[in-house]
Amino acid sequence: MRSNTPKAISSNSAPIARVADLCCGLGGLSLAARSLGMEVRAGVDINVHALKTFAKNFPDAEAIPGSVRSLPLQDQCAELLQGSGRTPIPKVVVSGPPCQGFSVAGTRDPLDPRNQILNAVGRAVSRIQPDVALIENVSMVLTEQHDARLSRFEREIRKGDYHVARVLLNAADFGVCQRRKRAFFLVTRGKLDLGDFLNELDKLKVPHRGAAVALCGLPSPHVRPDKYDDEAHYAGVSNHLAMQHSQRVKDKIAAIEPGKGPMSYRRLHPSRVSNTLISGHRAPPAHHIEPRSITVREAARLQSFPDEFRIYGSFGNQMEQVTNAVPPLLASAVLSTLFQFAGYQLSV
Repeated sequence: MRSNTPKAISSNSAPIARVADLCCGLGGLSLAARSLGMEVRAGVDINVHALKTFAKNFPDAEAIPGSVRSLPLQDQCAELLQGSGRTPIPKVVVSGPPCQGFSVAGTRDPLDPRNQILNAVGRAVSRIQPDVALIENVSMVLTEQHDARLSRFEREIRKGDYHVARVLLNAADFGVCQRRKRAFFLVTRGKLDLGDFLNELDKLKVPHRGAAVALCGLPSPHVRPDKYDDEAHYAGVSNHLAMQHSQRVKDKIAAIEPGKGPMSYRRLHPSRVSNTLISGHRAPPAHHIEPRSITVREAARLQSFPDEFRIYGSFGNQMEQVTNAVPPLLASAVLSTLFQFAGYQLSV
Protein backbone atom coordinates (compact mmCIF):
# COMPACT_ATOMS: atom_id res chain seq x y z
CA MET A 1 0.00 0.00 0.00
CA ARG A 2 1.18 3.50 -0.79
CA SER A 3 2.70 5.35 2.18
CA ASN A 4 0.48 7.88 3.95
CA THR A 5 3.20 10.55 3.91
CA PRO A 6 5.39 11.89 1.10
CA LYS A 7 8.86 10.37 1.08
CA ALA A 8 11.82 12.66 1.63
CA ILE A 9 14.40 13.05 -1.12
CA SER A 10 18.07 13.16 -0.22
CA SER A 11 19.49 16.68 -0.27
CA ASN A 12 22.40 15.26 -2.30
CA SER A 13 20.12 14.36 -5.21
CA ALA A 14 20.20 16.68 -8.20
CA PRO A 15 16.84 18.48 -8.53
CA ILE A 16 14.59 17.45 -11.40
CA ALA A 17 12.97 20.90 -11.38
CA ARG A 18 12.99 24.22 -9.56
CA VAL A 19 9.77 25.36 -7.92
CA ALA A 20 8.20 28.67 -6.90
CA ASP A 21 5.13 28.41 -4.66
CA LEU A 22 2.76 31.39 -4.93
CA CYS A 23 0.31 31.82 -2.02
CA CYS A 24 2.32 29.02 -0.44
CA GLY A 25 0.61 28.90 2.96
CA LEU A 26 2.51 26.50 5.17
CA GLY A 27 3.80 24.61 2.12
CA GLY A 28 1.59 21.64 1.20
CA LEU A 29 2.28 21.97 -2.53
CA SER A 30 5.96 22.60 -1.87
CA LEU A 31 6.20 19.47 0.27
CA ALA A 32 4.67 17.46 -2.58
CA ALA A 33 7.19 18.96 -5.01
CA ARG A 34 10.12 18.25 -2.71
CA SER A 35 8.98 14.65 -2.23
CA LEU A 36 9.30 14.19 -6.00
CA GLY A 37 12.89 15.46 -6.07
CA MET A 38 12.15 19.05 -7.02
CA GLU A 39 14.02 21.95 -5.47
CA VAL A 40 11.75 24.50 -3.81
CA ARG A 41 13.33 27.90 -4.46
CA ALA A 42 10.65 30.33 -3.27
CA GLY A 43 7.46 30.59 -1.26
CA VAL A 44 5.30 33.73 -1.38
CA ASP A 45 2.54 34.63 1.07
CA ILE A 46 1.09 37.56 2.99
CA ASN A 47 0.26 35.40 6.04
CA VAL A 48 3.19 35.84 8.44
CA HIS A 49 2.30 32.77 10.51
CA ALA A 50 2.10 30.46 7.50
CA LEU A 51 5.25 31.96 6.02
CA LYS A 52 7.14 31.22 9.26
CA THR A 53 6.07 27.58 8.97
CA PHE A 54 7.15 27.52 5.32
CA ALA A 55 10.53 29.10 6.13
CA LYS A 56 11.28 26.64 8.93
CA ASN A 57 10.38 23.58 6.85
CA PHE A 58 12.05 24.80 3.64
CA PRO A 59 15.20 26.49 4.96
CA ASP A 60 16.91 26.50 1.56
CA ALA A 61 14.04 28.38 -0.10
CA GLU A 62 13.39 32.11 -0.10
CA ALA A 63 10.35 32.85 2.09
CA ILE A 64 9.04 36.05 0.52
CA PRO A 65 6.44 38.15 2.35
CA GLY A 66 4.15 40.05 0.04
CA SER A 67 1.35 39.94 -2.48
CA VAL A 68 1.47 37.77 -5.56
CA ARG A 69 0.25 40.86 -7.44
CA SER A 70 3.65 42.51 -7.00
CA LEU A 71 5.60 42.63 -10.28
CA PRO A 72 9.01 42.90 -8.55
CA LEU A 73 8.07 39.87 -6.47
CA GLN A 74 7.11 37.93 -9.59
CA ASP A 75 10.40 38.89 -11.21
CA GLN A 76 12.26 37.73 -8.09
CA CYS A 77 10.58 34.32 -8.38
CA ALA A 78 11.46 34.13 -12.08
CA GLU A 79 15.09 34.86 -11.26
CA LEU A 80 15.19 32.25 -8.51
CA LEU A 81 13.85 29.64 -10.92
CA GLN A 82 16.62 30.36 -13.42
CA GLY A 83 19.44 29.09 -11.21
CA SER A 84 23.08 29.46 -12.10
CA GLY A 85 24.00 26.11 -13.69
CA ARG A 86 24.67 25.57 -17.39
CA THR A 87 22.24 22.67 -17.74
CA PRO A 88 18.64 23.94 -18.04
CA ILE A 89 16.33 22.58 -15.33
CA PRO A 90 12.53 22.67 -15.74
CA LYS A 91 10.80 25.54 -13.98
CA VAL A 92 7.58 24.86 -12.08
CA VAL A 93 5.07 27.20 -10.45
CA VAL A 94 2.59 25.83 -7.95
CA SER A 95 -0.10 27.84 -6.20
CA GLY A 96 -3.05 27.45 -3.87
CA PRO A 97 -4.61 30.94 -3.78
CA PRO A 98 -7.03 31.81 -0.94
CA CYS A 99 -10.32 29.99 -1.40
CA GLN A 100 -12.58 31.52 1.27
CA GLY A 101 -14.61 33.38 -1.34
CA PHE A 102 -15.32 30.13 -3.18
CA SER A 103 -15.53 27.65 -0.30
CA VAL A 104 -18.69 26.13 1.16
CA ALA A 105 -17.21 27.03 4.56
CA GLY A 106 -16.49 30.61 3.43
CA THR A 107 -18.51 33.49 2.00
CA ARG A 108 -19.37 31.80 -1.32
CA ASP A 109 -19.60 35.34 -2.67
CA PRO A 110 -18.52 35.75 -6.32
CA LEU A 111 -17.58 39.35 -5.44
CA ASP A 112 -15.37 38.42 -2.47
CA PRO A 113 -12.12 40.38 -3.08
CA ARG A 114 -10.05 37.29 -2.25
CA ASN A 115 -11.39 35.69 -5.41
CA GLN A 116 -9.36 38.21 -7.40
CA ILE A 117 -6.13 36.62 -6.24
CA LEU A 118 -6.80 33.70 -8.58
CA ASN A 119 -6.56 36.11 -11.54
CA ALA A 120 -3.39 37.59 -10.07
CA VAL A 121 -1.86 34.09 -9.96
CA GLY A 122 -2.78 33.66 -13.63
CA ARG A 123 -0.99 36.90 -14.50
CA ALA A 124 2.02 35.85 -12.42
CA VAL A 125 2.31 32.53 -14.24
CA SER A 126 2.29 34.34 -17.59
CA ARG A 127 5.01 36.72 -16.39
CA ILE A 128 7.25 34.13 -14.68
CA GLN A 129 7.03 31.77 -17.67
CA PRO A 130 7.50 28.35 -16.03
CA ASP A 131 7.56 25.16 -18.05
CA VAL A 132 4.69 23.71 -16.01
CA ALA A 133 2.26 25.16 -13.48
CA LEU A 134 -0.23 23.56 -11.08
CA ILE A 135 -2.90 25.71 -9.44
CA GLU A 136 -5.26 24.36 -6.79
CA ASN A 137 -8.51 25.53 -5.23
CA VAL A 138 -11.72 24.28 -3.66
CA SER A 139 -14.22 22.32 -5.73
CA MET A 140 -16.78 25.15 -5.56
CA VAL A 141 -14.59 27.26 -7.84
CA LEU A 142 -15.85 25.10 -10.73
CA THR A 143 -19.53 25.93 -10.13
CA GLU A 144 -21.53 28.01 -12.60
CA GLN A 145 -21.61 31.13 -10.43
CA HIS A 146 -17.83 31.49 -10.83
CA ASP A 147 -17.73 30.86 -14.60
CA ALA A 148 -16.95 34.48 -15.48
CA ARG A 149 -14.04 34.70 -13.04
CA LEU A 150 -12.60 31.37 -14.19
CA SER A 151 -12.81 32.53 -17.80
CA ARG A 152 -10.80 35.64 -16.91
CA PHE A 153 -8.28 33.56 -14.99
CA GLU A 154 -7.79 31.15 -17.89
CA ARG A 155 -7.45 34.05 -20.34
CA GLU A 156 -4.61 35.40 -18.19
CA ILE A 157 -2.91 32.01 -18.36
CA ARG A 158 -3.36 31.71 -22.13
CA LYS A 159 -1.76 35.14 -22.61
CA GLY A 160 1.48 33.46 -21.58
CA ASP A 161 1.09 30.93 -24.43
CA TYR A 162 -0.19 28.10 -22.23
CA HIS A 163 -3.00 25.58 -22.31
CA VAL A 164 -5.19 25.01 -19.24
CA ALA A 165 -7.12 21.89 -18.25
CA ARG A 166 -9.34 21.39 -15.19
CA VAL A 167 -9.73 18.32 -13.00
CA LEU A 168 -11.77 17.67 -9.85
CA LEU A 169 -10.30 15.10 -7.45
CA ASN A 170 -11.00 13.62 -4.03
CA ALA A 171 -7.98 13.45 -1.73
CA ALA A 172 -9.32 10.24 -0.15
CA ASP A 173 -8.66 8.40 -3.42
CA PHE A 174 -4.93 9.06 -3.10
CA GLY A 175 -4.16 7.84 0.42
CA VAL A 176 -5.32 10.91 2.35
CA CYS A 177 -7.52 9.93 5.31
CA GLN A 178 -9.98 12.69 4.54
CA ARG A 179 -12.86 13.31 2.15
CA ARG A 180 -11.62 16.50 0.49
CA LYS A 181 -12.55 17.48 -3.08
CA ARG A 182 -10.17 19.89 -4.78
CA ALA A 183 -10.02 21.53 -8.19
CA PHE A 184 -6.70 21.56 -10.04
CA PHE A 185 -5.75 23.64 -13.06
CA LEU A 186 -3.09 21.94 -15.18
CA VAL A 187 -0.97 24.46 -17.08
CA THR A 188 1.25 23.19 -19.90
CA ARG A 189 2.86 24.44 -23.11
CA GLY A 190 1.29 21.73 -25.25
CA LYS A 191 -2.37 20.81 -25.09
CA LEU A 192 -3.00 18.06 -22.56
CA ASP A 193 -5.04 14.96 -23.45
CA LEU A 194 -7.20 15.05 -20.34
CA GLY A 195 -8.55 11.54 -20.84
CA ASP A 196 -5.07 10.04 -20.98
CA PHE A 197 -4.01 12.18 -18.01
CA LEU A 198 -6.89 10.92 -15.86
CA ASN A 199 -6.23 7.31 -16.89
CA GLU A 200 -2.62 7.67 -15.74
CA LEU A 201 -3.69 9.37 -12.52
CA ASP A 202 -6.10 6.50 -11.81
CA LYS A 203 -3.07 4.21 -11.44
CA LEU A 204 -2.07 6.14 -8.31
CA LYS A 205 -5.40 5.69 -6.56
CA VAL A 206 -5.54 3.50 -3.45
CA PRO A 207 -8.35 2.16 -1.22
CA HIS A 208 -9.72 4.63 1.29
CA ARG A 209 -7.99 4.60 4.67
CA GLY A 210 -9.79 5.15 7.98
CA ALA A 211 -8.91 7.81 10.53
CA ALA A 212 -7.50 5.21 12.93
CA VAL A 213 -4.79 4.39 10.38
CA ALA A 214 -3.74 8.02 10.12
CA LEU A 215 -3.63 8.57 13.90
CA CYS A 216 -2.04 5.25 14.81
CA GLY A 217 0.95 5.46 17.16
CA LEU A 218 0.37 8.94 18.55
CA PRO A 219 0.36 9.17 22.37
CA SER A 220 -2.37 10.96 24.31
CA PRO A 221 -1.61 14.66 24.00
CA HIS A 222 -0.74 17.11 26.73
CA VAL A 223 -3.20 19.85 27.57
CA ARG A 224 -2.13 23.21 26.18
CA PRO A 225 -0.01 25.08 28.75
CA ASP A 226 -0.73 28.68 29.74
CA LYS A 227 2.45 29.77 27.97
CA TYR A 228 2.86 28.01 24.64
CA ASP A 229 6.21 27.73 22.87
CA ASP A 230 5.98 26.74 19.20
CA GLU A 231 9.60 25.50 19.33
CA ALA A 232 8.91 23.03 22.16
CA HIS A 233 7.81 19.39 22.00
CA TYR A 234 4.81 18.26 24.04
CA ALA A 235 4.06 14.57 24.56
CA GLY A 236 7.19 13.90 22.51
CA VAL A 237 5.57 15.06 19.25
CA SER A 238 5.41 18.53 17.75
CA ASN A 239 2.04 20.30 17.62
CA HIS A 240 0.37 17.59 19.71
CA LEU A 241 -1.53 19.58 22.33
CA ALA A 242 -5.14 19.14 23.36
CA MET A 243 -7.67 21.91 23.79
CA GLN A 244 -8.76 22.64 27.36
CA HIS A 245 -12.25 21.12 27.45
CA SER A 246 -14.57 21.40 30.42
CA GLN A 247 -15.89 18.19 31.92
CA ARG A 248 -19.30 19.03 30.43
CA VAL A 249 -17.82 19.14 26.93
CA LYS A 250 -15.86 15.94 27.52
CA ASP A 251 -19.06 14.18 28.60
CA LYS A 252 -20.85 15.53 25.53
CA ILE A 253 -18.17 14.21 23.19
CA ALA A 254 -18.03 10.85 24.96
CA ALA A 255 -21.76 10.37 24.29
CA ILE A 256 -21.37 10.86 20.52
CA GLU A 257 -21.10 7.72 18.42
CA PRO A 258 -18.09 7.51 16.06
CA GLY A 259 -18.93 9.05 12.69
CA LYS A 260 -21.80 11.10 14.11
CA GLY A 261 -22.40 14.37 15.88
CA PRO A 262 -22.94 18.07 15.06
CA MET A 263 -20.56 20.14 12.96
CA SER A 264 -18.69 21.05 16.12
CA TYR A 265 -17.37 17.88 17.76
CA ARG A 266 -18.39 15.53 14.95
CA ARG A 267 -16.60 12.37 16.01
CA LEU A 268 -14.15 10.61 13.70
CA HIS A 269 -14.98 7.05 12.68
CA PRO A 270 -11.97 4.74 13.00
CA SER A 271 -12.58 2.85 9.75
CA ARG A 272 -13.76 5.75 7.58
CA VAL A 273 -12.06 8.81 6.16
CA SER A 274 -12.77 12.03 8.00
CA ASN A 275 -14.97 14.77 6.62
CA THR A 276 -13.22 17.79 5.14
CA LEU A 277 -11.24 19.59 7.81
CA ILE A 278 -12.17 23.26 8.12
CA SER A 279 -11.07 26.10 10.36
CA GLY A 280 -12.67 29.23 11.70
CA HIS A 281 -15.40 29.34 14.31
CA ARG A 282 -16.26 25.66 13.87
CA ALA A 283 -14.40 23.26 16.14
CA PRO A 284 -12.21 20.53 14.66
CA PRO A 285 -13.62 16.99 14.78
CA ALA A 286 -13.47 14.90 17.91
CA HIS A 287 -11.08 11.99 18.36
CA HIS A 288 -12.51 8.55 17.63
CA ILE A 289 -11.49 7.16 21.06
CA GLU A 290 -10.70 9.99 23.48
CA PRO A 291 -13.36 12.58 24.45
CA ARG A 292 -11.64 15.65 22.97
CA SER A 293 -11.08 17.58 19.78
CA ILE A 294 -8.18 16.42 17.64
CA THR A 295 -4.83 18.15 17.96
CA VAL A 296 -3.00 20.10 15.27
CA ARG A 297 -0.67 17.13 14.78
CA GLU A 298 -3.65 14.79 14.31
CA ALA A 299 -5.17 17.22 11.79
CA ALA A 300 -1.83 17.31 9.99
CA ARG A 301 -1.82 13.51 9.84
CA LEU A 302 -5.34 13.52 8.38
CA GLN A 303 -3.97 15.95 5.76
CA SER A 304 -1.03 13.54 5.06
CA PHE A 305 1.72 15.75 6.51
CA PRO A 306 4.57 13.77 8.09
CA ASP A 307 5.33 14.25 11.79
CA GLU A 308 8.67 15.91 11.05
CA PHE A 309 6.79 18.75 9.34
CA ARG A 310 6.39 21.21 12.20
CA ILE A 311 3.76 23.96 12.26
CA TYR A 312 4.72 27.32 13.79
CA GLY A 313 2.84 30.34 15.03
CA SER A 314 0.26 30.82 17.76
CA PHE A 315 -1.60 27.77 19.03
CA GLY A 316 -4.89 29.13 17.68
CA ASN A 317 -3.45 29.87 14.23
CA GLN A 318 -1.81 26.49 13.66
CA MET A 319 -5.08 24.63 13.04
CA GLU A 320 -6.06 27.24 10.45
CA GLN A 321 -2.75 26.75 8.63
CA VAL A 322 -3.20 22.98 8.52
CA THR A 323 -6.85 22.93 7.48
CA ASN A 324 -6.23 25.48 4.69
CA ALA A 325 -3.40 23.41 3.21
CA VAL A 326 -3.36 21.16 0.17
CA PRO A 327 -2.94 17.49 1.22
CA PRO A 328 0.62 16.68 0.09
CA LEU A 329 -0.22 13.13 -1.01
CA LEU A 330 -2.94 14.37 -3.34
CA ALA A 331 -0.70 17.14 -4.67
CA SER A 332 2.23 14.80 -5.30
CA ALA A 333 0.03 12.45 -7.35
CA VAL A 334 -1.23 15.29 -9.54
CA LEU A 335 2.13 17.05 -9.87
CA SER A 336 4.06 13.89 -10.73
CA THR A 337 1.55 12.95 -13.43
CA LEU A 338 1.46 16.50 -14.82
CA PHE A 339 5.25 16.75 -14.89
CA GLN A 340 5.53 13.54 -16.90
CA PHE A 341 2.73 14.50 -19.31
CA ALA A 342 4.57 17.78 -19.91
CA GLY A 343 7.47 15.69 -21.22
CA TYR A 344 9.80 15.60 -18.22
CA GLN A 345 11.33 12.75 -16.23
CA LEU A 346 10.79 12.23 -12.50
CA SER A 347 14.30 10.83 -12.00
CA VAL A 348 17.69 12.15 -13.00
